[in-house]
Amino acid sequence: MTPAADRAAHWAREQTVLGPGISQAVQWAGLVVTRAEGAHLWDADGRRITDLMGGAGVNLIGHSHPDFVRALTAQMSEWMIGAHASNARLEMTEQFADLLPARLGRIQLYSGGSEAVEAAVRLAKAATGKFEVLSFWNAFHGRTAGSLALTGGARKGLGPTGPGTMSVPFANCYRCPLRQTHPGCGFACVEFARDTLRQQSSGALAAILVEPVQGRAGNVVPPPGYLSALRGLADEYDALLIADESMTGMGRTGALLACDHERVGPDVVVLGKGIGAGYPVSAVLASTALMTSGPFGEPSANSSSYGGFPTACRAVAAVTRIISDGHLAERAAELGERALDVLLERLRGVALVGEVRGKGLAIGIELVADRKTRTPIGKEDLHAVFDQLLAAGVLVMTGGNNLRLYPPLTVGEDDLLGAVETIADVLRRHEKA
Repeated sequence: MTPAADRAAHWAREQTVLGPGISQAVQWAGLVVTRAEGAHLWDADGRRITDLMGGAGVNLIGHSHPDFVRALTAQMSEWMIGAHASNARLEMTEQFADLLPARLGRIQLYSGGSEAVEAAVRLAKAATGKFEVLSFWNAFHGRTAGSLALTGGARKGLGPTGPGTMSVPFANCYRCPLRQTHPGCGFACVEFARDTLRQQSSGALAAILVEPVQGRAGNVVPPPGYLSALRGLADEYDALLIADESMTGMGRTGALLACDHERVGPDVVVLGKGIGAGYPVSAVLASTALMTSGPFGEPSANSSSYGGFPTACRAVAAVTRIISDGHLAERAAELGERALDVLLERLRGVALVGEVRGKGLAIGIELVADRKTRTPIGKEDLHAVFDQLLAAGVLVMTGGNNLRLYPPLTVGEDDLLGAVETIADVLRRHEKA
């Protein structure tokens, strides 16, 4: 059999049992991976591929980081099952205490992002005694029932969502649904949110839930001042500001938390994806006063079966230590700026490219069929670009009509800049073709 036929046969055998819970981009790639290291994958054909998909943003510290592997191997040989006190949990809590401000002094672990988002919402309801939550168009917060109600565009065919949720436009200035232009708009989207609350809220707003950078939408970075305006809106309604930093937290955008770029202090932070470097763990951070308030603070009221297990704690502790000791947030800021500069320069005037944007090492390239009308590229064209990139040795994530780049914060500068040069070459060739 040819390598392609071998891959197809491997996938076919898996798909006879697996459910449909694999992303479209992973299915398009059709890779059979045999090993991974740093920013690279090797497939069953022996190809080395630069991995900018990174498990959709999970790969913060690089594949098979030796310090991470040693830490988890040692923990698994000692003790894995149970949420009793452990050296791993003590190390994790002390590291977070050193890194984070006192207003986020408590951490509760969960198993996945959706679970953590729902826990954060429960916390807000317990602390405020209110029940409404405001979220944003094109956000992604998960696929469990509660988080799905706060995730725009993902509910088709699933019937009504739970009550008490409202959704308003995010500050996507490239595609402003209010047909405004920043900065002259004066944050019309925030005023729209305020009007929505006046018209639709019953006076029981518990929280505003926002991604500081919208990941699935294409790494959409709001303009400076937007998060501060949302902070003010939450205060105006005596509600909590919840920052869903599952995608952006722990250095991805060039700061420990993406909210730090604006010095905005959210009341609650959700972390996920990269904090376990592939181990399934997420977290909710809040102050002592909030975390211990109302029914949320009662014993067992918000525990998670695996949340306090030593392997989860060891994974988080190892990732946190690697990011802190390696100054990886600062490194992400520097490398991300260089990568963006290359892309902006090389893709200037390419009609296929509507916008290049990003913060740190969360980069988005929006592809369009027409730059004037900003009509999104079709799925077939997006798939063709994806395949051409993979054939050239670069694996990316997609989302809508966007290419999404999530290199590890440890990526070598030559590897990263070489990959973005390849992306620019492929997009230029595709346009000509």
